[in-house]
Amino acid sequence: MELGRWLIHACTISIVLLLHINASLSLGHHHANLTARCLERERDALLAIKGDLVDEYNLLSSWGSEDCCRWERVHCDPHTGHVIQLHLGGVWLGEYISKTFQGEISPKIIELQYLEYLDLSHNFFNATQIPALICSLSNLRHLDLHFNPLIGSKIPKLIGNLTNLRYLDLSWNSLGDETPVPYHQLGNLTRLQYLNLRHTYHTHVVENLNWLPHLSSLKYLDLSWTNLSKAFDWLDTVNKLPNLRNLTLNGCDLPPPILSTLSHINSSNSLVSVDLSGNVVTSSIFKWLCNYNTTLVYLDLSSTQLSGLIPDVFINMRSLKSLYLSSNQLSGSNPDVFRNMSSLEFLSLSYNQLSGLGPNTFANMSSLAYLDLSSNQLSGLNPNAFANMSSLAGLDLSFNQLSGLNPNTFANMSSLASLDLSSNQLSGLNPNAFANMSSLAGLDLSFNQLSGLNPNTFANMSSLAYLDLSYNPLELGEIPTFIAQLCSLQHLSMLGCNLTGQLSESVQRWSTCPQNPIQSLDLSNNDLAGSFPNFTNFSSLKKLYLSRNMLTGMVPDSIGKLSSLRSLFVDENQLRWSIPESIGELSRLQY
Repeated sequence: MELGRWLIHACTISIVLLLHINASLSLGHHHANLTARCLERERDALLAIKGDLVDEYNLLSSWGSEDCCRWERVHCDPHTGHVIQLHLGGVWLGEYISKTFQGEISPKIIELQYLEYLDLSHNFFNATQIPALICSLSNLRHLDLHFNPLIGSKIPKLIGNLTNLRYLDLSWNSLGDETPVPYHQLGNLTRLQYLNLRHTYHTHVVENLNWLPHLSSLKYLDLSWTNLSKAFDWLDTVNKLPNLRNLTLNGCDLPPPILSTLSHINSSNSLVSVDLSGNVVTSSIFKWLCNYNTTLVYLDLSSTQLSGLIPDVFINMRSLKSLYLSSNQLSGSNPDVFRNMSSLEFLSLSYNQLSGLGPNTFANMSSLAYLDLSSNQLSGLNPNAFANMSSLAGLDLSFNQLSGLNPNTFANMSSLASLDLSSNQLSGLNPNAFANMSSLAGLDLSFNQLSGLNPNTFANMSSLAYLDLSYNPLELGEIPTFIAQLCSLQHLSMLGCNLTGQLSESVQRWSTCPQNPIQSLDLSNNDLAGSFPNFTNFSSLKKLYLSRNMLTGMVPDSIGKLSSLRSLFVDENQLRWSIPESIGELSRLQY
């Protein structure tokens, strides 16, 4: 399923970013346009803020010159010089690595009364609650506090004073007043023999959202992972925000909405994006969603315990471009439910119990770019189900029970760039099944029962960059020539494929490619023998996995020429180890 991740992002990130940018303000005054200098009072406030922060990564190194309007992370009004934006969000570098601020939020922040944009996200401040002073910055239009250690704090009602807010993100803080166990009273339990208080505390959840209707200008609201289990008025409250475009309440333990008390829906309210994933959704929520059939572009109902047939409510949602229904208990087939979704670009039905597809299930989805049907119970595919999918770029059918493919199944998918068929029961491939896939860049056939490959299978795949054949009982002997001559490959995995023969000879075949672009090569857990190959033609190689084979001899000095190499695994072979000095030249090597 890793193959489709980049397509998932490609198909959805643009929509999410547009929604995010739309809700934000266009306040990005460039320093070059400044005609005024910052005010001394506000400069002093910024220096006080810096003084109370622990800036381990020196992110505020520019804060010291006379004109604070030219400091990084600070934006001023070009005419008045007042500070209107303050960007103090941590820097996320990926793979659980980030550069963050610690310490305190200085009370001097109250001096920045003209502040319209405040980002304090992704940090580790000492505060355990939302600083009340922020609620006095009455000009704020954008407030981002997501991913801070505010566990146990309440949402202050004073936040309702920020009546100019258009963007509010308090997500990923597990907000809710937390009261610890009264340990001082446990001394009275004189006969106690066993006590386990691990992970024990009493939580007072957010009782209501009465402060929310005061934010009548709000366009973007994210309260994900806030405990709203007792906020029975959540839907009625949200419904009083006439300008709301984006609503994200992921993992909030939402109670079922009471529609009988729901206020009249303002016709100007045009929700574009709704994310209720990670909650328990009842049918009553669909009655509310029906009011936005013509405006909804993004809807996420994954992990909401939906069961049975896919609800008919989606029939009229003609404006939807992204629909997530993954990780539910949907079963059966309702071919008409998607019949009007001609605008849909992304559809995820993964991790359900679907066992079949009707011949016309996706018939009218002419705009669909990515379809995820992974982790279901599909045992056969009706080729007519995909008949009109000429725009499809990604298809994930992994973790099903497919044992065969009709030659015409993918006949009309001329735009397909990613196909994941991993973790099925395929024992043979008709080479004509991929005949029209000239745009295919990624193909995952791992964890099947393929015992052989026809050389014509990949004949038309001149764009192929990713190929995973791992854990198939392939009886190919050496790495076949038709694979070695796929000169567009960047990633090849044949882990555990019963490969035999001299590895160096197979590697030599790749030398026929004018420019070898391969970046990742995994041939581990096979029976490849002979000396360690010369990979000098693999100048782009970043990851090389040759573990658990029968290689002999020594690693040659030529390994040092692989200047891009980051990972090298050659354990469990029969190599005689004398570490070549040239390994010291691999400056990018991490593993």
